[in-house]
Amino acid sequence: MNPVLVQVTDNFYIGTYGVMIALGLLAGVVLAIVRAKRAGMQPDPVIDLTFVGVVSGFVGGRLAYVLVNWGEFVQAPGVLLFSRSGFVFLGGLLFAAAACGAYLYWKGLNFWRMADVVAPSVALGHGFGRLGCHFAGCCYGEVCGREHGVCLSVPRIETADSGVWPNAYYDHVSRGLLGPEAEYSLPVWPVQLMEAGGLFLLAGALLLVSRRVLPLGAIFGMYLVGYAVLRFVLEFLRGDEERGVFFGELVSTSQILSVALVGLGVWVLARAWRGQNVAPEPAEKGREGQETRRRGHQKK
Repeated sequence: MNPVLVQVTDNFYIGTYGVMIALGLLAGVVLAIVRAKRAGMQPDPVIDLTFVGVVSGFVGGRLAYVLVNWGEFVQAPGVLLFSRSGFVFLGGLLFAAAACGAYLYWKGLNFWRMADVVAPSVALGHGFGRLGCHFAGCCYGEVCGREHGVCLSVPRIETADSGVWPNAYYDHVSRGLLGPEAEYSLPVWPVQLMEAGGLFLLAGALLLVSRRVLPLGAIFGMYLVGYAVLRFVLEFLRGDEERGVFFGELVSTSQILSVALVGLGVWVLARAWRGQNVAPEPAEKGREGQETRRRGHQKK
């Protein structure tokens, strides 16, 4: 684990998490552009959609985190709003999907067609993000036994101001599970790496099935269901309680959202196989919308 890639000054550093996010974003955009060209689509909307999705996803993820940690936000709103960490991915995903849908409607583009193109990219980029979580020490796993053979211990890492980096080690010391003299945390599940591996497999599976002729929205629906199930299961191995746990720590915020996401994915798949995702184009808006309708009339 190495949260700080380059320490520029005492108060500014380049984090490994941010670098991994950038790599994931780059890989996802390149993949989406390649897929868009193969589908006979212009790549420009993919670039625009990336900007809309990243900004809205950041806002949605931070808002969801604020809601989950409302008490902490009320006490110190500035700290929570402007910190470099603290996001709920599923909150960001839902917010970004809504924002991207509005953008595509405005541009006169079919939401389902574009969603199928970018779905593997979202899974791929998110996988890089989870690798970043591993290096940063966030989203860590619950304590597990060495007999499982996959557990790891997180080292004590000091910040530039002689504090302790917020990770599993810090959590275990804060909860009294370890003394301050300890150098490593208790063994924890490498849940960030497990989720990254699951996301890479999901991206590969979506690319594989997309070789077949499928109805509009099917790839996107498969992504929603696949990721929701993966996240729901792995949440049982998470140990960071600040993500929000309810009902005597039986379920987390992400598990509740995952159930909703499965329902949404099933709805999308059902619409796809009924042929209901071929929505009529919106009212004439912009050059893209006009061009889309012109081609449609020529086919008729």
